[in-house]
Amino acid sequence: RTLAEVGPVVAAAQPHVILCDIQLGHERGIDLPRRLASPAPPVIFFTSYDYPSYVRAALDSGAAGFVLKSAPLAEIVKAIRSVAGGGTAYDSSHLRNARKAPRLPSSRELEVISLVAAGNSNAEIGAALGIDERTVESHLRRLFDRYGADSRIELITYSVRAGWIDLNAD
Repeated sequence: RTLAEVGPVVAAAQPHVILCDIQLGHERGIDLPRRLASPAPPVIFFTSYDYPSYVRAALDSGAAGFVLKSAPLAEIVKAIRSVAGGGTAYDSSHLRNARKAPRLPSSRELEVISLVAAGNSNAEIGAALGIDERTVESHLRRLFDRYGADSRIELITYSVRAGWIDLNAD
């Protein structure tokens, strides 16, 4: 499903809890809690992305929990029951690491980073995204400052290590 399709499905099904991956195809599932009409059921991010910045993004989005797909079944069921009962489901080590984690780049910033990683120039990135080359430069400047990168290569390396981009993806 796409994020646009989730709202009507949730309204019709009226689930007590939503399990959602961080990444939904080419969309960011992390945006789901903000996109649901109120009152909305709580969201647990159920994902294989075990990166502190994703836990931070889940917290920032208002998600009720974050559970890894590799977790034992009993832990997954416990998380669902906890959230259905009004609680939360965040592992304490995830919470500790999330406090120190960098903020996840916006969707547009991730597009810029991905296009940089593909070897595109600022002019090519601007053309691909329908934005001015100066806007691309502005995005890159902010990204360099935010993540302490001094070059495009450092930004790409940081992004790969943080799990934001996959150089092997299509």
